[in-house]
Formats: sequence, C-alpha cells, structure tokens
Amino acid sequence: MTFSATRTLFAALTATAVVALAGCSGDTTSTPTSGTTSSVTASADATDTAASTTGANVSSASSGASNTESTPVSSTEIPPAATTEVPASGGGNINETVAPVSLTTNSPVQLTETGDYGNGVTVTLTAIEAVTAQAALPGEITGPGVKVTVDIVNNSAAAIDLGNVIVDLLDAAGTPSIPMTASPASPFTGSVEPGQTATGVYVFAVPATYTNPATISVSYSTSAPIVVFTGTAR
Repeated sequence: MTFSATRTLFAALTATAVVALAGCSGDTTSTPTSGTTSSVTASADATDTAASTTGANVSSASSGASNTESTPVSSTEIPPAATTEVPASGGGNINETVAPVSLTTNSPVQLTETGDYGNGVTVTLTAIEAVTAQAALPGEITGPGVKVTVDIVNNSAAAIDLGNVIVDLLDAAGTPSIPMTASPASPFTGSVEPGQTATGVYVFAVPATYTNPATISVSYSTSAPIVVFTGTAR
C-alpha cells in the first residue's frame, strides 16, 4: 500500500470516529434534557392546578363569609326604660336638704339596771358573757369576745321597728368592739307590738388592749334617746 492510500484510509477512519462520538454525545445530552423538561412541565402543571384549586377554595370561603355577614340577625325588642316617678315612701326628694338631727344620750346606768327611753319603751341587758367570737365573713377574726343579750319591752302605744336598733360596745379607752355575725349572734329583726317584749343577741370581738369599764349603748329611733350602760363586761 502506498503512502497516499494509507493517508486516505486514516482520514476516513478519523471522520468515522468523530461522527460516532458526536452521536453518543447527542444521545447523552438529549436524554436528561428531555426528562428534565418533562419533569419541569409536570411540576408547573401541578402548581397551576393547586393554585387554581386554592383560588377556588378561597373564593368559595370568601363567598360564604360574605353570605354570612349579609344574613340579617333577628333581635329581641328591648322595652323603653320606665320614666314614671315614684314618691319616696317616707316623703321628700333628692333635692331636699334634710336638717341634722340631734340625738340625746341618757345618763349611764349600771349594766344590771333597766334603761328607760321615757316613752313607755325600756331596755335591759339580761346577760353579758365572755365568749370566743367566731369569724364568719371576710374581715372578721376569731378571738376573745363578749356576748350581750338585749331585751326591749314596748309599753308604748305603737309598734317599734326593730330593724333600726343599734347596739355598740366601747372599752374604757373608747375603743370600739367589732360586731360579729356568726352564731350565737342574733340581732333584732322585724318589729315589736305594744305590750310585747323582743330579744336580740349581739356578739362583739374585743381588742387585745380591752379594759373595763365597758360602755354599751342601745338605740332604736332618732326620735328616742340613746340608753347607755356601763360596768364590767368581761
């Protein structure tokens, strides 16, 4: 074989190899590119579908909210406030100035004596005992106390409202004792008719500094004096 023929054969083989390599390179590149393109296209389609579905749901929810807001709500008719003026049971009105009332205090009597209001009504302290006052309400404290039993005798011509009765206990220094609400406390209630006697029981928590003699006052009306008792109460 001549040099010229050999050179021609070498050139032909080289061209064939280049074509084969180019074919392989094209196949390798086109395959993943085609697969990637399909995957991206599928993902885009899925995204568009989800967005479309989500938009439909949001639109539906918005439509439902709009329908809910537009639905009229029935309401119960509220009657107008009362404007009729009602007179006070005891007379007078809120614009009236009430003159102060001066209360009269009787001279003290002994704890064992009878207090006289001077109008047919009398009061007696039938029992005074040292007890342990029991706490029942907020602010009350269990501790040393005094139990006072009070009798009011009504020999006047009219019934007495016992809801206005006030009983107080002060020690020698003028320190007030605290009224307690727990049993055996049983303050006056209701009224007492002429010729009748009513009984009330009052329990006081005394301070740690309590000293005798004590002062016990009983009143039932601003039109009657205050009866005062004094003596050893504990």
